[in-house]
Amino acid sequence: MEASSPPRTALLCLDAAFDDAQSNRRTIGGASVLERQVDVALALGCKRIWLFAAGQDELAIRAQQLAETSGAKFRLIQRGRQLLGGMTHQDELLVLAEGLLPADRDMLELLESGPVILRLPSEQGLRAGFERLDRDFCWAGAMILPGRVLERLDELGEDIDPVSALVRAGRVSRVVERDLPVEWVRSGRWSLAAERVPTFTATATPQQRPSPLARFLIDPVGKWLVNRPRLVWTSMAGGGLLTLAGLVSFAYAYPAASLVLVGLAAILFRTWGSARRQGNPRVFSVGNGGQSKDWFAVVPDLVGIAALFLGLRTEFGLQSSAYITILTSATWLLAMLGKGRFAAFFQDRSLVWLGCGLAALAGSWFVGAAVASAAALVGILLNLRNRPAITQA
Repeated sequence: MEASSPPRTALLCLDAAFDDAQSNRRTIGGASVLERQVDVALALGCKRIWLFAAGQDELAIRAQQLAETSGAKFRLIQRGRQLLGGMTHQDELLVLAEGLLPADRDMLELLESGPVILRLPSEQGLRAGFERLDRDFCWAGAMILPGRVLERLDELGEDIDPVSALVRAGRVSRVVERDLPVEWVRSGRWSLAAERVPTFTATATPQQRPSPLARFLIDPVGKWLVNRPRLVWTSMAGGGLLTLAGLVSFAYAYPAASLVLVGLAAILFRTWGSARRQGNPRVFSVGNGGQSKDWFAVVPDLVGIAALFLGLRTEFGLQSSAYITILTSATWLLAMLGKGRFAAFFQDRSLVWLGCGLAALAGSWFVGAAVASAAALVGILLNLRNRPAITQA
């Protein structure tokens, strides 16, 4: 949104039952759809959030807190006619259907450039649960209306459904209609019953994609922890205690135990970070998509490098130990920074520490370091092989 854009207000709804597939009460990744719609509104420059609901329950209060802590004003609307007089002709009103949740920030570009009603062909729209506009089209669940359209609600009764009434009023006022890409609906990326956590961008870099360890262990456990705040902080405290234990083991010259402990600590820290990210409804309205770095996991990595060097010193001289340590760490880092699809696997340095630590406990420091380095070299070669070809002019 540019600074010269008209002031925007968002109208959201909290009307459907909790067990309704299109309810804003549904939880996705630890945050309700309503809270995630507040995030959409904030990303589109809305300075006021209006919530149409029967009353101010716990979820409405959470939405209010999210809006107000982000600098927006919040208002509860219990009757459709309360919308009258709330906007000037120059203002714009963002209206989202209950349950609608875009999958990534790029989709919001259709709503950034002024009054528009998004629509779908009726065949695809009705199948996906969207409201019919006419014989040929359905409303795609999102629109930007000029403030003057609200005046038409004065012609309606007290018990109007404000969203449906605004859709009709927008069409009568000849607001521009734009087709939503049908493939967004077919793929589930634009849905009234979304099930996956939104992402800031649809084109994630290899470093932004989840690693196999994150996909199958860290993120599922993090999702389970989202609504259990005590356990979330327990995972962080556990990571800290294991890191401390790894430092003590290192200080007392037990590098193998130190590696295993810091490897487990790194996993706990990343699980804690995953739970915090999945429970954060702000994805679109913050610059980095709410993806903060797990800086706490850096400490176990530093201990791991030192412990690997100390362990190798039991089998090799100073220079050889330093060379193997640097080679193992550097190749793993280069594999992680690659552009190919295999780069995501090497995000987890905890696998290096666990592998080297377990190999050392089995009797060989060199085997663990050699296997880790070889795996990283294979990853580097695969990343180079899978890089997209440069198109020739």
